[in-house]
Amino acid sequence: MSHSYNFDQIIERRGTQSSKWDNVGARVGNPDALPMWVADTDFTCPEPIVKAVQERAAHPIYGYPYVVPEFYTVTADWVKRRYGWEIRPEWAIYTLGVVPVINTAIQAFTDPGDEVVILPPVYHPFAHAIRDNDRVVSGAALIYEDGRFDVDFEDLEKRLASPKAKLLIFCSPHNPSGRVWNEEELRKVAEMALKHNVLVVCDEIHADVMLFGHKHIPMASLDERFAQNTITCYAPSKTFNIAGLRGSGIIIPNESVRKAMQKRFTANRAIQQNVFALPAYLAAYTECDDYIDQLIPYLEGNVEFIDSFLRENMPKIKLMKPDATFLAWLDCSELGMDADELADFFINKAKVAVNRGDSFGKEGAIFERINFGCPRSTLEEGLKRLKAEYDKLG
Repeated sequence: MSHSYNFDQIIERRGTQSSKWDNVGARVGNPDALPMWVADTDFTCPEPIVKAVQERAAHPIYGYPYVVPEFYTVTADWVKRRYGWEIRPEWAIYTLGVVPVINTAIQAFTDPGDEVVILPPVYHPFAHAIRDNDRVVSGAALIYEDGRFDVDFEDLEKRLASPKAKLLIFCSPHNPSGRVWNEEELRKVAEMALKHNVLVVCDEIHADVMLFGHKHIPMASLDERFAQNTITCYAPSKTFNIAGLRGSGIIIPNESVRKAMQKRFTANRAIQQNVFALPAYLAAYTECDDYIDQLIPYLEGNVEFIDSFLRENMPKIKLMKPDATFLAWLDCSELGMDADELADFFINKAKVAVNRGDSFGKEGAIFERINFGCPRSTLEEGLKRLKAEYDKLG
């Protein structure tokens, strides 16, 4: 059954224990700032997911659940249908989220003092997880040129070649910039990791939200050798706006790697899922393709709106046009502000809550990340607030 979704609908989120809306003052520093930061959307969840959760909630006992067999087949079917990657159902593991997976992999395959390679600026929990587990961040900074990020393969290989480098955490598509890596780039990264015996954790959580005709290629799908050296992370949380339910899946073709991860999950007691999470997961991956089909063109319209608005009204702020995700990476270098001044300009003066660019690494200091997964009217309000302050700069 197909459903029709109205992404222009304004849904009040205040008073729902929303981190994005109710915690903006404590986390961002200005309770009056319009929340355009946390990477969840302001769109309603797909109707089949709402129905699945409501049906489970109607039963008055919320005891311990277990992972039903459907999880494995549904995950395999989704990956094949959406990305053309044929996997065996038994390669999948149900998890509590991608960030817990990253922490678990660090614990399972590295020791304190080992190096974990990332490509900054990149999703900040990567670096946090490395440091929180007493490992060393090895940052192969992306090259920023002509409004685009590219991998510095020379630097990346040097870091992977280090005797202390044991793990590579790779973000595909890239957060915060929305960059989609092509097949050649993915192959080069995967080959380098194999060459230097470095295991790859590939965070592909935004893989469903592909814009402007871009296609997602799972790194592990390109070569059986890559598959044996990769932990691939997926989740319906971003696509269908169900991050609060804490459910995701990882795919590990290598049996020994899979067993090592399962052992660490068990040791951490990170194996009991939310009672509502799995019904939502199954509904998302079996009944909600129509939601994505309607969401993508709406998000593309939001991107074009941002790009046009900035060009016409704030030409010193430039959009790195995303290939994927609902996150916009804004180049603010021409404003001539440092990271603190930029944050003050956006958050306190313009009253628009964004993610500071330098939170993704020092390489992001000239940028701010803005979430455009919202109704067009909300996006317009945020941009108008920015313009009002921009016009004062002279």
